[in-house]
Amino acid sequence: MGIEKLKVQWKEIGKLSKRFKIKILRGSEVEILKDGSLDYPDEILKELDIVVGAVHSGFSVPKKKMTERIITALENRYLDILAHPSGRLLGKRKAYEVDFGKVFDTAVANGKVMEINSQPSRLDLNDELILLAKGFGLKFCISTDSHSIFDLAFIRYGLGQARRGWLEKQAVVNTYPYSKLKDVFKKIKL
Repeated sequence: MGIEKLKVQWKEIGKLSKRFKIKILRGSEVEILKDGSLDYPDEILKELDIVVGAVHSGFSVPKKKMTERIITALENRYLDILAHPSGRLLGKRKAYEVDFGKVFDTAVANGKVMEINSQPSRLDLNDELILLAKGFGLKFCISTDSHSIFDLAFIRYGLGQARRGWLEKQAVVNTYPYSKLKDVFKKIKL
């Protein structure tokens, strides 16, 4: 999404939040570029309540280079969640080569959250990586990665992944009340 369109969305979120007296967070999924930087400038990233970073291109690089790319992104103070961390697409694309030990260690050191993507074509993180990440003490969010309202039903697949990875409620930020969520995502301005 372009920056101007994002700003229009922010205005709409502000109107809806006042009208319905609910908390709507301003967030965006951003691209993790080849050098590990994010594709929005810092002045935009700092205005978002939650920033989700993902690798969407440049998968065919050596393991060391992909690991460095993701670690650099995780060290960005504005990134909150690493989306579909292995990059796999079931039946279409294998996971990219990355040192998950180093990625999870960096994520913990920087207070980041790992996404469990519920899309049936992703199911990323898989159960083994969830269990590994859990051992590092990471927190998770379960996302439907919805492209339509019908995709919201995919949440059950993410829940299945979380259960296979032996996650408990306290490790999944989606289960937190707003007051606790604000402690996880410190940029929340509402």
